[in-house]
Amino acid sequence: MSVFGHMVWSSLVILICLAFTGCTRGNIGYNSTTLLSNIPRQLNIAPYESLEVHLINISAESAYAIFQTHTQKHNLTVSLDGEHHSISEAVNGTNNGVVTLLKINQTNVTWYLFSNVNDTVNALVIAVTYSVEDPVAGGCNLEFPLENDPNLLIVSYNHYKAVVDHQLANIGFEREPILQPPICEDQSVKKALSYDTYQYFLLERDLREASYFSAIEKMLTVESILKYGSKIGGGLSLTTSVKPGQGVVYNVLVTENKGNISNTMAAYVPTVTYACSFNSDVDSCYAINDTLTYVLCTLSGVVGLFLCFFGHRFFKTELFIFGFLVFLLIFYIIFTVGTDLSSTVRIILSVLFGWIGGSLWLLFWWCCGIAELSVLLVGMVLGYLVTSVIFFTPLGSLSVWSSNFNYGMTFASGVLLVPVLLLYWAQKLSIISCTVVGSYGFVIAISSYAHSSLTYIIINSIRRETLDDFRNVVLSTSFHASDIILSVVWILLTILGAAFQFYRERGNHRFPPCPRSEWKRRREMGELLDERRPLLGNRPKARSYMNSDQAENYDEIT
Repeated sequence: MSVFGHMVWSSLVILICLAFTGCTRGNIGYNSTTLLSNIPRQLNIAPYESLEVHLINISAESAYAIFQTHTQKHNLTVSLDGEHHSISEAVNGTNNGVVTLLKINQTNVTWYLFSNVNDTVNALVIAVTYSVEDPVAGGCNLEFPLENDPNLLIVSYNHYKAVVDHQLANIGFEREPILQPPICEDQSVKKALSYDTYQYFLLERDLREASYFSAIEKMLTVESILKYGSKIGGGLSLTTSVKPGQGVVYNVLVTENKGNISNTMAAYVPTVTYACSFNSDVDSCYAINDTLTYVLCTLSGVVGLFLCFFGHRFFKTELFIFGFLVFLLIFYIIFTVGTDLSSTVRIILSVLFGWIGGSLWLLFWWCCGIAELSVLLVGMVLGYLVTSVIFFTPLGSLSVWSSNFNYGMTFASGVLLVPVLLLYWAQKLSIISCTVVGSYGFVIAISSYAHSSLTYIIINSIRRETLDDFRNVVLSTSFHASDIILSVVWILLTILGAAFQFYRERGNHRFPPCPRSEWKRRREMGELLDERRPLLGNRPKARSYMNSDQAENYDEIT
C-alpha cells in the first residue's frame, strides 16, 4: 500500500473514532460534581452544559434531601431524571429545588442540572438533608407539577408589592419503603404544621452577584434563617411591600408541633426579587429613577433647608409652601384614583394645582390675617408627617389597619391631633412645623441619591390612600446604615433649625400684621398726607401736626 493509501486509511480510522466518541458523548453528555450535606458550593456552568450532581456520604438518620440551585439572572433546569425532563420531575428557574425521598440503606443521590443559555452561568448549589423527625417542605403539593415541591414562587410583583406563595408541607416519616407518606388531607396533619415567612434585605441598589450569593447563603438552612432573617408573617401566601432595585430574599420555615416533645422545623427553597428586571428595558434594574424624580428631590432639599432655618421669618413664603404641599397631595390623590393618566402627567398637574392652592392660601392670609387659622394648615402638614412616621414603624403592619375605616379614622385623627395640641402656641407650632418638615425635605433630597428608605415614609402613606390593594400588603422596609445616618441628620437638623429660629425670633412679634390691614392703613395715611400737602410747590410748608414719632413712622412707610 502506498503512503497515500496509508494516510487515507489513517484519516478514516480517526474520523470513525471521533464519530464514536461524539456519539458516546451525546449519550452521556454530563460533567460531574460532588456535594456534601448542608455545605453550599458555587459552580461555573458553561453554555448549554449538562451536569450530574452527586450527594455522597448521606447519614443514616436522614430521611430526605432537598437539592437547590440559585442564579441571579439566568434560568437553570434541575431534574430528578437525567433522561426525561418532564414537568413532574424537573423545574426551571433562577431559584429551584427538588425533594428526594431516601430509601433504606441509600447513601448517595444524583440530580441533573442543565443550562439552556449561551452564556456562562454562576450558580450556588446545596443539598440540605433532614431527619425523620423533620417536616417535609412541599410534601403535600396540590397545585404545582412536582409531586413534592419545596419551592417558593413570586407569583406576581410590581413596583410596590410582591406575592410569595408555597405549597403545603407534610409531617416527617421513615425512609421508604417502611412507611408511606402520611395522607395530606388528614386534618391532624394540617393542624400539626404551621408556617412562618422570613426575609433578608440586600443593600439598596446593590446588584452585585457576590452580594446575591452572600444573601442566599444566609437563608438556606433553618439555623441561618433564624439567625439572619426577619419574620414578617405566616400562612401559605403573603403579599409584602417591595422597593425597586433592592433585593429581598424570602424563605418559609415550616414547624411540626409535637405537643410536649420539642418541635422540629424545615426550610423551603428561598427565592429572591429585586422588583425589577435584569433582562428588560421596561422595568430595568439599572434605570429606577428618572430625571423628573431627581429634579423634584433636589428642589425639595433647597426648599427644605430654607424652611428649616428661615421658614417663620418669611411667614408669607412659609404659608405659600405649606399650602402648595397640601394642595399638591390632595390633587395627586384625586388624579391617581380618578384618572388613568401617566405618573409624569399626574405629577405635573398636581404641581400646577399645588401652585394655585398655595397662592389661594396666601391670599387667605392677606385678606383675613388670622394667624391661628393660617398656621392650622401648617400644623396639619406636620401631623401628616408624624402620623406617616408612626405607620412606617412595625405598628403600621398590624392586621387591624387592613380595614379602610380603621386606617382612615386613625390617620385622620393623627393629622389633626398635632395642630390641635399646639395651636394655642401658634408661633411655636409654626417654627416646629418648619423645622421638622423642612429638614425632612432635605433628607428626601439626600435619600434619592443615597437610595435610602426614608422616602417611603410618605410614599407608603400615599400608596395606602390611592391603591386599594395596598391595605393587604405587609409593610416591610429595610433599615441599613444609610437610613440610620440620614435619621440622625434629620434629628440634628430639626434641633439646629428650631434653636436658630427661636433665638432669632426672641423679642419680635409672634406674627407679622395682617397684609390687608397694613395696606388699608398705608392707603389712609397716604390720603391724609395728600390733604395736607401744599397746592403750590413754591409755597412754604404748613406746620406739621404730627409728632416726632409719627413723622419717623411716616418716613419709614414712604
